Amino acid sequence: MSKITRNPKPHKPLREPALRQLTKDKLIAITSGGPRTTARWQAAVLRAISELMQSSDTAREENQDLRIPFAKALHDLYAGQKSDAELTEMVLLMLEVETAPFIGKEPQPGAVSGDNDL
Repeated sequence: MSKITRNPKPHKPLREPALRQLTKDKLIAITSGGPRTTARWQAAVLRAISELMQSSDTAREENQDLRIPFAKALHDLYAGQKSDAELTEMVLLMLEVETAPFIGKEPQPGAVSGDNDL
């Protein structure tokens, strides 16, 4: 059985390029309050969720994990353009940006996941 790590520590060199790419592609907007997801990102995630919910396996409650539709949305947007490592870093970054308001912490663009106690 595999162990799930709650705060994986991605390689720092991938962090800034992922943030730059997501900002360039208008999936993240840098605001005075910190990074925020855009309507383009939210639409991509809704499309991914809609497709995933068509399958009885992914529609079950125990399979509802934000990383799954985030990974699908990014895979669909960057099909064949990004490596698995780049997509993984993007998933972790988007998860951090989306959940930061709920935990009361703003993601730091240069910080490594786990360094800011998310």
